[in-house]
Amino acid sequence: MFKNIHIPLKLKLFLPVAFIIIAVVALATIFYISSSIKTINRQIENSLLLQVNTVAKMFERERDLKLENVKQDMEVAFALFSKHKYAFSAEKFEMTITNQETKQKISCAIPDFYLDNRRLLDNDDLVDSLQQLLSGTVTIFQKIDSGFVRISTNVLNIDSSRAIGTFIPNNSPVAKTILQKKDYYGRAFVVNDWYITAYKPFYLDGEIAGMLYVGDREKNLDELRKILHDMKIGESGYTYVFEKDGNVLIHPKLEGQNWKDSAVFKEIISNKDGIIHYEFYGEEKTAAIAYFPDFEIYIAAAVVTENETRGFIKRNIIKSGLIALGAMILLIGFLWYLTADRLYRYLRQAEISNKRLSNTREALRQSEDRFQKLFDSTGDDIFVTDTQERIIEVNQSACINLGYERNELLQRKMIDIKTSKFAPLVHHNRKKIYELGKYTFESEHVTKDGKVIPVEITSRVVDYKNEKLILSISRNIGERKEIEREILSAVIRAEERERERFARDMHDGIGPLLSTVKLYVSELKTENMEQDERNELVKTSNEILDEAIISTRNISNNLMPRVIHQYGLVKALEAFCEKVSKKSSIKIDLDASDLPERMDQNLELIFFRITSELINNTLKHAKAQNISIIFRKADNKMFLRFTDDGVGFDVEQIMHSDKAGMGLKNIISRVKSIDGIYNFESGKGNGFKIEIEITL
Repeated sequence: MFKNIHIPLKLKLFLPVAFIIIAVVALATIFYISSSIKTINRQIENSLLLQVNTVAKMFERERDLKLENVKQDMEVAFALFSKHKYAFSAEKFEMTITNQETKQKISCAIPDFYLDNRRLLDNDDLVDSLQQLLSGTVTIFQKIDSGFVRISTNVLNIDSSRAIGTFIPNNSPVAKTILQKKDYYGRAFVVNDWYITAYKPFYLDGEIAGMLYVGDREKNLDELRKILHDMKIGESGYTYVFEKDGNVLIHPKLEGQNWKDSAVFKEIISNKDGIIHYEFYGEEKTAAIAYFPDFEIYIAAAVVTENETRGFIKRNIIKSGLIALGAMILLIGFLWYLTADRLYRYLRQAEISNKRLSNTREALRQSEDRFQKLFDSTGDDIFVTDTQERIIEVNQSACINLGYERNELLQRKMIDIKTSKFAPLVHHNRKKIYELGKYTFESEHVTKDGKVIPVEITSRVVDYKNEKLILSISRNIGERKEIEREILSAVIRAEERERERFARDMHDGIGPLLSTVKLYVSELKTENMEQDERNELVKTSNEILDEAIISTRNISNNLMPRVIHQYGLVKALEAFCEKVSKKSSIKIDLDASDLPERMDQNLELIFFRITSELINNTLKHAKAQNISIIFRKADNKMFLRFTDDGVGFDVEQIMHSDKAGMGLKNIISRVKSIDGIYNFESGKGNGFKIEIEITL
């Protein structure tokens, strides 16, 4: 519908730039509004922090004022107390006292405390008169072994009774200070609440006899509650106070409750000091938190975020929108002026030049496309790698076969697409390529989804931009490998079936036949023949037949060991090693504790043949004294390590000989038949070692 519409060049130039101007101005406006919102939020947070710091200062001033008051009160109270004479009775009486911290009751024998010859335990006149004079609470403590017990006091229990008989234990900060013959001033727990206190020891005969206490509750909540309720923070803010154990002391809605289990409390505890954001009764709130450790309380000031910012944001958006609209109109008008005829002609000429350049680029692109098609049309995988082993070019066939996108392969090294079996060989193979200029070898690649592809790789060194790169052509040989394995497995299975048949014929045919002949020969006893001669003939015949039977069974067992079918590889190897050890002086150490009791029958047979062939080779050629055979199984892999301490041999000479080394070559053939890998080492006078690994 719009294909034939012609848009003038001047308009083509104008419209994109106009859109860019609109976008830039819009983004700048959004950024300005966002910055303004952040600024107002910071101002709100600073205001809240100022509020909680102000309240914290109030608590601090109250604490300092009360601490100064109790110091003055202590001077007055101790001066008046010191005017009285005090003494202890010679006899003691039993008194039940209560630990003010643990509430544990104990029985204690203490002497009576006399003040002006009057038993102090029944006399509260002095402490009550001091309370009226000083306005705080007063207590006279008597020292006991467990701490200091209240003998006379106007501090009350929860039930409003005098806290006589409660004691401060020796492990409390107050007792520890007094026992050092020092005065104690500060915060202390008194029976059931926290007080700002002063404690002063008094002495009898040079020893601490007790201590005098004056104190006042640390928090005047009624007065503070009125002050905080009168404080206004913005349109929706308020200040609240709660203890560290979750008891809410001052709050418009939660006062008197415990919110220790609430999410808000847990978030505040985790922050302790600073700004937090949370939801409360469906409203998003911003709060400043400060912890006042002297009273062990939290002070918080909170506002409903939306209520505080709604009006400002609205005004800011309107103002910014009008400014942005004016700026866009001015810039677009200026842009239209710039696209006058002179600029139009210049751009027209530039357009013609661009078309010519575009035609040249198109010709180059087509040439590159033709080369890329040739590069991608081959069925083999092609890789180009640099000296750091990084893949710098790859054809489409490699991408398809390995399941990667081209850009994914260009971010990898050759080692990244190798199996764990062949990854350690990458550096060795590349060294060979650089040394020889061209090298062909087998390897395994791993696709993106984990599939293993056996490959044959032909690599050569190429020069490109003064750098020696490696061009590798990889061909999938999986089908060929499978055919080889099937042929070899078929040969092995046919060989084993033939051996089994031969063993069955030998055992079930010749054995019974020879046993029958033995019976017939025994009948020779009834014939007319000299008795001695007959007996000798019978004896000889029996020995021959016994030997034939034993030989037949041995042949049968060697061809197809029955124990491996009945009990598995481990038992078969143990029996074979025991048999060899009995017939020779060589010591065989077999460790197959990692192997399961039974495995795949073909695998058991192959490993039995490999191990027995290795032992026989050692017996025939090595002149060894010791053989070590170790089997290990880890995850889905099985390992065999065989070593002897024999005379050893020249590996290269044996492997390239047409006459020697048939046993070793047969072992290698069996390893390859189960897709295993092997490594053997030997040298004259250095014994022999082979390591075999297969994937189960």
